[in-house]
Amino acid sequence: MAASRRADELGRVEQALIYAILGVASLAYNYNFVLIDFIRPYLVSDNGMTLAQTAWLYTAQGSGVIAGSFAVPAVITRYHAKPVLVAGAAALAGLTAIDLAVTAFAPWLVSRFLVGIALTTTYITSITMLANLFPPRVRGRLLSINMAMFSVALLIIGTLGSQVGAHGWRTLVAVGAIAPLAVALVVFVWLPSDDGLVVYADEEVATQAIDARGRWSEMLTHRRRWLTAACLLLAGLNFSGYQFYSGFITTYLTTVRHFSAELTAVFVSIDGAGTLVGTLLWGWTADRFGRRTNAVGFVLAAGFIVAFLVAPVRTPVLMLVEFGYAVCLSCTNVWAAYFAELFPVRLRPMGTSLFHGGHIVSVFAPIVVTIVARHFSLAVGMALAPATFLLGAVIWAMLPETLRTGVLYRGFAADAPRSGLAAR
Repeated sequence: MAASRRADELGRVEQALIYAILGVASLAYNYNFVLIDFIRPYLVSDNGMTLAQTAWLYTAQGSGVIAGSFAVPAVITRYHAKPVLVAGAAALAGLTAIDLAVTAFAPWLVSRFLVGIALTTTYITSITMLANLFPPRVRGRLLSINMAMFSVALLIIGTLGSQVGAHGWRTLVAVGAIAPLAVALVVFVWLPSDDGLVVYADEEVATQAIDARGRWSEMLTHRRRWLTAACLLLAGLNFSGYQFYSGFITTYLTTVRHFSAELTAVFVSIDGAGTLVGTLLWGWTADRFGRRTNAVGFVLAAGFIVAFLVAPVRTPVLMLVEFGYAVCLSCTNVWAAYFAELFPVRLRPMGTSLFHGGHIVSVFAPIVVTIVARHFSLAVGMALAPATFLLGAVIWAMLPETLRTGVLYRGFAADAPRSGLAAR
């Protein structure tokens, strides 16, 4: 892409191509992110791992995500998004393929740590580019739809899982290796470079060139450190709540409710359908009323979890409650835009990375569930999720509103002399 080109001068065809490519990248990222949660019971039955060891696999992946969250933004500011995205997707493909060749716990542990770094690379590059290339008035919806690839990934893995059954989980891993390889090739060939591009900041026209390098030290200055800490904590509570409940839903349904592998996969597909519907709902809400209004989704999600754990063993009832939970869980898809908007353009890779930096808080969440399950029951461990989501709703409501047309906007600007929780 030519130097000094403006994002608001991109043609419709070029915009559509960029959006489609980054959507596919998000799909590959999300598929690999949820892969461990889905195949957890089959790693126990076929690979001989314990439930606690499968929890450690998530912890290893989360640790890699944490490492990548703090290392990748500096790489992006130096080399720009396109080459970093190609490298991250290719690495994700190779590392996932390794899991097909081994069965022992130790190699899986190492590979999932490295997968975590590759996942973060794919996420930060694609979301930063989307935030820079599209204006605020549609950013919530566009980035939310991009994040809806999480829903599509659940639908795909649920549908494939119901077809291949309990002993076909290696097919799911193979798909997780092929998809990011295809992304790396497509990005390399067709995605234009973002080097020298004039991008959108808080205005509806492109005003800032990507020429200044952001530094983590700026995120920890007095004017921004509370925003940084709050975003990390909020993201961590989201991941913790998700792991407390969704991370063990397949295990819960197969071992507590005694559902078949095929029926369990249907519930994963329901999660995908619900989050997809929720993405459209919450994306529109965020662009119409503001980013903070989506916090109500956390409150509703907590209620649906409680209902699911105490509901009678009636499949239609459980399906309906699970669908409601999934719809509400999608309220966080706006964070793709929100965390970027809270910081200046030069710091957007850092702001975006705070989403995954939240794994600092949640990295041991699966292990906590296994400990509670050992002493009480799996349902009790999963019941930690509602309290976690409610606390997240409180913190979210305290953050500034970034959308200037939002009903809760109080004059916040990312480049203001003072930015923080008080600037609501």
